[in-house]
Amino acid sequence: MKPIIVVTSTRTVQREDVEIRHYPFIDIVPIQFEQSCLKPHYDWLIFTSVNAIKIFEPYLASIRVNHIAVIGSKTKKMAEKLNITVDTMPESYTQEGLIDEFKNKLYNQSVLIPCSKLARDKLTTQLSEWSNQVQRLHIYEPVTNTENVNKVHELIKNNEVTHVTFSSSSAVSSYFDKHKVINDAVKVYAIGEITQRKLNTYHQPSKIASEYTLEGMINTILKEVEL
Repeated sequence: MKPIIVVTSTRTVQREDVEIRHYPFIDIVPIQFEQSCLKPHYDWLIFTSVNAIKIFEPYLASIRVNHIAVIGSKTKKMAEKLNITVDTMPESYTQEGLIDEFKNKLYNQSVLIPCSKLARDKLTTQLSEWSNQVQRLHIYEPVTNTENVNKVHELIKNNEVTHVTFSSSSAVSSYFDKHKVINDAVKVYAIGEITQRKLNTYHQPSKIASEYTLEGMINTILKEVEL
């Protein structure tokens, strides 16, 4: 029998080897901002997510940037789709990975980070400590899709799925702020260490894929099912 996998991220994939149930837990709501807050020039522009690059892309024509960095292969692919040249992408798809990439290289530079209102501030804090002028700009907010959260809870309760996947801390909170730990009959998977750490705060056992993408997580699930 094919694994029945709930995908809670905003994007999904089509696969023949698994049954995908797509219930995004998060709706992305753009935040309006005054374009006058943007400087005419930045040394670095950093995109930490696909949503950030999609929402900020219309404003690129109004600024000049020397270099662009992204976190994650999906973010890089979106940049390429929009004909945006990427100069740096860390091997580890996390803020910590980009910090390691910039260590001893980035100082006294102007940096713009358009991001989620709920994004972690570790990157902003570290770059600022290295004497960079960092502007963190909130351009969208993740909002819980309560209807989808409740639908997935019913699927889990009725044992209609085999796996539930989480790709962000926001998605984790949207479920576990409302419902209890998921029973052992349903396996929980996380994309990335940050998402898994968030699951740990709710005492939810989970597994993590070695590749921090949705496809990588599904491949990991299939390998373990075959064992």
